[in-house]
Amino acid sequence: MGLLLVPGCHAEDHALPFAEAIGTPVEEVPGVEAGSGSVVADHSVVGYRYPRLGGAHPLSTEIRTAMAERQTAFLEDLPERGTPELNQDTTILAISDEVVGARVTSVTKSGLRETRESSTLWYAAEDERVLPWTALFRDEAALEQAHLLIAGVLTEGYNLPPEQLPGLLGEVAARAEAEAGTDSDPAEGGTVSEPEASASPGASASPETPVEPEGTEPLDLGDPEQAWAAAEQWHGSPLADVAFSTSGGLVGRMDPDEVPGAGRESEVLLPVEAEDAEELLSDLGYQARDAALAGTDDVPPLGEGLSAEGSDLNCQELKCVALTFDDGPGEHTEELLDMLQEYDARATFYVLGSLVEEFPEVLERTAAEGHEIGNHSWKHDDLSGMSGGGVAKDLERTNRAVEEVIGSEPLTLRPPYGALNGTVRQSADMPIILWDVDTLDWESRDTAAITDHALTHSVPGSVVLFHDIHPTSVQAIPGVLEGLHRQGYHFVTVTDIFHGELEAGDVYTDAQPH
Repeated sequence: MGLLLVPGCHAEDHALPFAEAIGTPVEEVPGVEAGSGSVVADHSVVGYRYPRLGGAHPLSTEIRTAMAERQTAFLEDLPERGTPELNQDTTILAISDEVVGARVTSVTKSGLRETRESSTLWYAAEDERVLPWTALFRDEAALEQAHLLIAGVLTEGYNLPPEQLPGLLGEVAARAEAEAGTDSDPAEGGTVSEPEASASPGASASPETPVEPEGTEPLDLGDPEQAWAAAEQWHGSPLADVAFSTSGGLVGRMDPDEVPGAGRESEVLLPVEAEDAEELLSDLGYQARDAALAGTDDVPPLGEGLSAEGSDLNCQELKCVALTFDDGPGEHTEELLDMLQEYDARATFYVLGSLVEEFPEVLERTAAEGHEIGNHSWKHDDLSGMSGGGVAKDLERTNRAVEEVIGSEPLTLRPPYGALNGTVRQSADMPIILWDVDTLDWESRDTAAITDHALTHSVPGSVVLFHDIHPTSVQAIPGVLEGLHRQGYHFVTVTDIFHGELEAGDVYTDAQPH
């Protein structure tokens, strides 16, 4: 069991209950691989770490994609001066064969200013769905009651009068006070009747928050779509960053800037005692609590196992580009691999079988570093001039050479010269990948022109063509990586950019929405 957070620190004379939240840094969870990356550029520094739960696990994809979206937004809004930093990390809050809970934290630093944002996600194995924190609660009445209990912690522990309670807590307390028809402290108000408690945040009359129409049905938090809708309605809640305490209760968190009198605390921990939480949780909430209390020492297998196989980026929702390199491996490929590594970039290499035999160590390193290998024929013959049997024999020979080195066959085909006909398509037995951005690097041999063409013509979903046998092409890559990274792009493989939705014999040029 990991205890990520220290007991709830508070200013002198405050009487906060003891709160110790359960959480384990992802890299310390046995059997779970942490995927990570960082890019240090002249204009910014970005880094991330998340759990790779195997086989494109929904929680891994959700977390990694959310981090990528946050990184793109950060890079698209950089200040003119300085070198701001964005670091994103994950803490495992609970893990069992029924549920996995994760806390995702992003810290942005710009000059002397530091901004921290955190939220939690919960994977329900039964439905194979990723759910928000609201799914841990029985219903909206339970959500309302949990917020009243947290409001009570602030009024007692920080001596805040109800009218000074921040944000949603102030709304909930004011609503409960109005419904009770009394000026009682929310810590003492305790119970909110279920019909009255079904009002969502924003139901109080306020120029900034719309009043929910009378008669609106309360959301069913057991329904995934409605649980997400509830999370939107309760945006800004301290329970969006919820964990379980070592006593079996709940712990919400707030930024100290939101709490008058919080002083220099790194974060304000707001506990809900175990006996109070018992009445508020849903079935998923009970499963998550039990998993949190059980700890991470004996993590069960999840799905296909805790491996790192499969893509964790959903490029249908992201700014992705696929850089592809033909005609290798060769004497310049390892220099190119070093460049890609600096930008946490994954690429696709369309290799010639004859050169695989000449540079096996280079191919082995290419695959080991997460790049994808494609088939580019045995020695660059025009496949469209061959018989069906000739095409199949040529491609099979290359497949065998690649498999002998890296243990698996190429996933896709790029025919030399992009030359295609019906015979090639019928004989290939693999998806055929062309391109939408041709840098003409083989023709110009001009590094600046190659870089400029790639930066000018690439759009989200582009497949960009280079040749790593030419030194001028390889020398263009640092400028391409720097420019596209600065624009918020993510560098992925061909199968990643097409989200794995490729069919043998079909021809693809790009993954742009049409």
